[in-house]
Amino acid sequence: MLRTGIRFRRLGIVTIISLLAQLALIACLIWAIILSTNSDEHFPELLRKLRPAGNCLCESSTVFDCKWSQSLRPSNNALVTGATDTTEEAWQFKHGRDDDDLGMSEDRCNAAFPGLFEEVHRAVRWRIEQGRNITRADLDAVTIERGRIRAMIIDGKIRVLEASHSFDDHRKRALATLYSIHRAISADPKAIPNIEFIISLDDMVDTPSQSVWALTRRSQDHNLWIVPDFGFWSWDLDDIGTIDDVAEQIIRDEGATGWDAKIPKLVWRGTTKMLPKLRGALLDASRGKTWGDVAALTPGSPPKNYLGAADQCRYMFLAHAEGRSYSGSLKYRQLCRSVIVIHKLQWIQHYHYLLVANGTEQNYVEVERDFSDLTAKMEYLVSHPEEAKRIADNNVKTFRERYFSPAAGACYWRALIHGWAASSFQPETFESTPEGDVRPRGMRFENFAVINTADQMEFKWNKSRK
Repeated sequence: MLRTGIRFRRLGIVTIISLLAQLALIACLIWAIILSTNSDEHFPELLRKLRPAGNCLCESSTVFDCKWSQSLRPSNNALVTGATDTTEEAWQFKHGRDDDDLGMSEDRCNAAFPGLFEEVHRAVRWRIEQGRNITRADLDAVTIERGRIRAMIIDGKIRVLEASHSFDDHRKRALATLYSIHRAISADPKAIPNIEFIISLDDMVDTPSQSVWALTRRSQDHNLWIVPDFGFWSWDLDDIGTIDDVAEQIIRDEGATGWDAKIPKLVWRGTTKMLPKLRGALLDASRGKTWGDVAALTPGSPPKNYLGAADQCRYMFLAHAEGRSYSGSLKYRQLCRSVIVIHKLQWIQHYHYLLVANGTEQNYVEVERDFSDLTAKMEYLVSHPEEAKRIADNNVKTFRERYFSPAAGACYWRALIHGWAASSFQPETFESTPEGDVRPRGMRFENFAVINTADQMEFKWNKSRK
């Protein structure tokens, strides 16, 4: 009887192991199918739900509270021409004259770019509502890892304290961002307060309760301070580079053809690996439609269905869909004199309060996150070309000709720095050495930018000095 019992127990163990092995095999097969069909436009519904992010980050969207941008948005006339009188009282921003003015005063920044600083105002208001400023202990609690960098601005100069990057892409993002700050503060270094801060260059911050500078946030991420996307400096992609080079190419192309020569279809290119449920809904909603030229990229060099940033401007209508969090491609689409069609957004960038979904200043078309109303809105736009052109013109006047200018970027950075200074601690400028000497904290950015790549990937000021 004892031997029989042992035999049955062994049989039960073998059965369990066999069952677990079968389940593991099934899971591996499903995962292999998922990975092999990341760019498949006809992805089965069951597997779509099983894919990473298939059911998350898709159900909610942001409703902007535009207290400042609604009341301060410039008139159409101010967007286009500007006054000829150059006195401070009558001064207005003029495209072609002021785009590269990096040293605008605070008054001129506010006059030129109303609504641009809503994110800064929001972050400052949040700290006031909390009844406490950001402390050094708050920054010390943040782990420097996965695309984060800790730095200071002292006497108008950037000093790097610590950096850690999981990928070389993070390192490049960090350099582009620091160069943007450097350009903004170099225009008027005497007016820049001393601050200490941490920037996260990952697509999303995994600890949004901490007070760091980030590329994007959700509406509930109150502690994050939003910085301009690194691509406003440059993006290391073959057909991208600096945003002004992309804009100039688009302007040349559009000037040679004109609005009437644009293809009257909705175009989108992207991978469904990022947020497959949402992007898959865009593919489904446009499949088989006469107005649609929507396709997922498939592996290859170049990928199948690929269209460069400037090439997409040949279309009258450009769709945009969020990715892992926000998608950095939106700003390039907004360089086109085209109608940008965007689902209700969940992730906020620094300039998103300037998006206008209706009225005379409408500069994009908003659809539901599941794209259920895409067909109705596209059919209306195609049948009303004059209205579509008005929206496209507003898009150009708002973004390409104003808020994406280097001057706007410099104004935003300085506003962010001043807002942070008013909401945080006064940094320590010097530190004592074991030998009893006193030295400045951090490495000057000009030096950090030229040290070897490995040191930029993992950098800590205290360890870099003997």
